[in-house]
This record gives sequence, structure tokens and C-alpha cells, in this order.
Amino acid sequence: MYSSFYTRPRPLAGRFRLGVFDTSVLAQDITAALKRGRPSSILDGMRYGTLRGFIPHYVWAEVPRVLADLRREGRVFDLATAEMLWWQQYVPLLHVVSVTGLPMTEAADKLAQEDLSDVGILQLAGVLAPVVLFAADPDLIRHGVAVPKWGRVRAALGRIGAAEQGVRGSTATIELSGRGLIGAARLARAHPVAAGAVAAAVGIYAYRNRARLPETRATLAQFGMEALKVVSEPFARQELHERAWKEAERGAAGSDLLSQVARLLARAPEPMTRTAILAALPAWAQEPHRRQMAGLERLLHRFPVFHQPAPGRWQVGRTNVQISAPRWG
Repeated sequence: MYSSFYTRPRPLAGRFRLGVFDTSVLAQDITAALKRGRPSSILDGMRYGTLRGFIPHYVWAEVPRVLADLRREGRVFDLATAEMLWWQQYVPLLHVVSVTGLPMTEAADKLAQEDLSDVGILQLAGVLAPVVLFAADPDLIRHGVAVPKWGRVRAALGRIGAAEQGVRGSTATIELSGRGLIGAARLARAHPVAAGAVAAAVGIYAYRNRARLPETRATLAQFGMEALKVVSEPFARQELHERAWKEAERGAAGSDLLSQVARLLARAPEPMTRTAILAALPAWAQEPHRRQMAGLERLLHRFPVFHQPAPGRWQVGRTNVQISAPRWG
């Protein structure tokens, strides 16, 4: 039912959407996937580049414990299969982040007086904001920091993924239509909601090749309209579903260097070098170059939220944090 093969996903929309997950949501998502017999939109989104998921480091170990608790409480599912799904499918794709030393947010300060267990996930969401926080904790929902009815956002994520696959197919179709349209296709891929670029590309191609078409001008016009409808429809669907995701995002982007670097790395397709990170930051953070490079190095080493998957290359959190050689019969 589920493949254990793992490859690094690439974002379909130019950069990843960010989701932060608490233990309860992941446990419920796993049991729901087992009941349906197919992966959820969350897992599919992380596989295919619609979403990049993050969890505080303690959630990594909490999920198996919560699954075991649910089974003891009478929920009907195969615990061994659920654990296997967690370790073999979710964990390789999730970014496990140490929240040690991250700054407190206003929401974290408030909730610290009620439940300290909520603080870490709010610190992580705060440094990545704006972000969609998937949580079933009533306190997080009551304070407006987590999306209410997270299942609806999960469903919207699935529709976004389907629309983006259509967008990818449409841009590929345009590329095959003629070398002169490759630039427009790249524009459409970089800005999936720019259906106008696609419409222009189709129109230009039809005009330039009007002499080659065997039918009359009326046929040419009909051809252009039908092609426009087919090619641009996925872009319209993607834009519609994207609004639902944007409405679920919470928090404001921090202007401090820690938040800027965290957001940059969280959305980057690949881990980045210090030179690339500095070049992507605002101008005020780049000069004098040598001093800012040294300051950036101190920042990256100071906060364990950042990790080097390869020497000199940085990302947010660790990926594929497995337990030692699990075996399932």
C-alpha cells in the first residue's frame, strides 16, 4: 500500500508552503490513512512538493506513544502498521527541529501560563511565520494560533496538489508547442497564478502559425479559445485553492535576522551555503560582507534549529531522523 522509497521533493509552486504539525494531528492523520487505505493529502503534499512539514523535536517520539494510547483506548487500527507508516513514510519527509533557544512569541508567553507543552511548537511557528499550524489542541485553537478544523485545510491541500499537477502539465504542453514559448512557460511555472501569461503564449503561437492551419480563420479562433480553456483551467483552480491555504496561515513575518534566515531556508528547495544565504538577504544584512558572513556563521551555529545535512550547507531541522534499524515482520 505504501512505498518506502524516499527522494527529496521539489516544490511545484517555486517554493514550499510551510506546515507545522503537533502530535495529535499526525496521529489522527496516520489512523485516518490506514482506514482509507491510501496516503493522506499531508503525506502526498510532502512527497510531491506541495508542502514542507516541520515538527518540534519532541513530537518525533510522542507520535508512537500517542498511537499506542489510542489503541489502548479502543480505537480500531493495527498499531504495528501505524508505527511502520510513521517511521517509514512520515519521518523521512518531516523536518525535525530542535526549538531550544528560540525566542518566545506573545502567544507562547500567554500559553506558558496554562500549558508549557505548547510553548515549543509556538516558538517554531513564530520563527517560520506566516505558517499554517496544524493542531488539535483546544488551547492553541482558542488563542487563534492554530487553524480550526484542520481537516478542511488538509482537504484544501489535496486540491492544491491536484491543481498544481495540472499546472505542471499545462506548462509542459506550452513548452512542446514551440521554442518561442519556452520563456512564457517558465514564467507561468514560476508564477502559477499568472494565467494571463499562458493565454498570451497560446494566442501568440496560434497567430504565428495561422498560415499552417488548414481551416479558416473561424476555425483558428475556435482552436485558440478551446486551447486557452484547456491550458488555463488548472491555473484558475490553483489560484482558487491557494486562497484557502493563505487564509489558514497565522503569524507575521519577523524582521530580525533569525526569522529571515529561518524562513529562507525553510522554503528553499535545497540546503544553502552561507554565501547563498547572505546573497538572498536584504541589502542591509549584506555589508560589510566579511563581518556579516561572520555574524551569519555565529547565528547558524548558535541556534540548533539550523542543521548541516552536508558540510557548509544549511537547512531548518533534520530530515529522516530514524530510530535504529527498525524491523517489522
